[in-house]
Amino acid sequence: MANLNSIAIHVRSVARTTFVVIALLCNSLLFAQTVTEVAEVLTVPPCVQSSSSDFCLPQTGYWIVSTAASPQSFFDTPPVFCAGVSRHENCKTPRNSCLDELCQQLIPGIPVCIVVHGSFMDSPSVVPEASATWRWLKEGSCGQSFQMIYFSWPSDRPLTALASIDVAVLGKRASRNGFYLASLIEKLPAECPISLVGHSHGTRVISSSLHLMAGGVVEGYQHVSSRRNGRRIRTVFIASAIDHDWLNPGERFDRALCSTECLLTMTNHLDPALMIYPFRRIGSSRALGCTGFTSKDYTKLGARGGKVRNLDVSTQIKVGHLWPNYVSRPNLARQIGNYVYFSDVIAQSLSAPEVQEKPRIAEMMEFNHAAP
Repeated sequence: MANLNSIAIHVRSVARTTFVVIALLCNSLLFAQTVTEVAEVLTVPPCVQSSSSDFCLPQTGYWIVSTAASPQSFFDTPPVFCAGVSRHENCKTPRNSCLDELCQQLIPGIPVCIVVHGSFMDSPSVVPEASATWRWLKEGSCGQSFQMIYFSWPSDRPLTALASIDVAVLGKRASRNGFYLASLIEKLPAECPISLVGHSHGTRVISSSLHLMAGGVVEGYQHVSSRRNGRRIRTVFIASAIDHDWLNPGERFDRALCSTECLLTMTNHLDPALMIYPFRRIGSSRALGCTGFTSKDYTKLGARGGKVRNLDVSTQIKVGHLWPNYVSRPNLARQIGNYVYFSDVIAQSLSAPEVQEKPRIAEMMEFNHAAP
């Protein structure tokens, strides 16, 4: 039965992906406006028995936080975070939970990785993708402790012949869900460093959230709180479906880099969805996930340019955009260790106690850390 379910999920994924790609090509020819997203789905491998206890240790499972019950249009209703929370343990039936329990069970001092998916993610695909992401991060952790929250937003909608309209709607929805991601981060224990990992339109959710936490405005609203507690946040963008210049001064999310210590973007100039990204509307820039931060971007960013770094994965991912292309490669999880697991901070804490220097992020990550 499990194999039949996996086959059904795979067939549905192929059909949805084919439909979106055809719609993209048709729109680029007829309207010169195309879209960037394709369907994303993962299957679950056989379960491996765990000997861990029922206590929610960092490495025994993860949380899924859903914003499906939160307002997705702010025209009539302001953003109100109504979180749906579930706990997923190894080889156990998922159970409903709540934000209070999540925050109480997180272990202070251990990094929390919040993963945000992209568009066209239907409800049945959320748990398989979260499970695959959890395994990917565990394989790449090299035994380091971390805690994972999979942030799920309602990114699915009926596909139409005008796929560019569908993606435009989902793009706005991604920006709005930045409010809810900021609200989630606000509630987490201040002692936990945060890593934000986004794929495709998930990077727009994160950009919006970081921008809001630094006092920015999205959809005419400001978030009620900013980074008053000085929380440590690091960020990874994968196949980023935002304009490459949106984090520059004067652009849409120009305060985002004020809220994060550093940002790594995995770039792939062979990504077919991101290659046609500029055609989705007149005046659009190239996708950040395709070009990375350009020399002009670094010039405009000034001192903040020291916070950002490009990592070209074109030779590994090749002509791919979907999440399985990334989570099937544990080496990529290891390459972002300093961003996700705060490996450099752990290494520093193991040094001689009488020498308490700040982590040498510039040396560990091969980029110059600059203050906001």
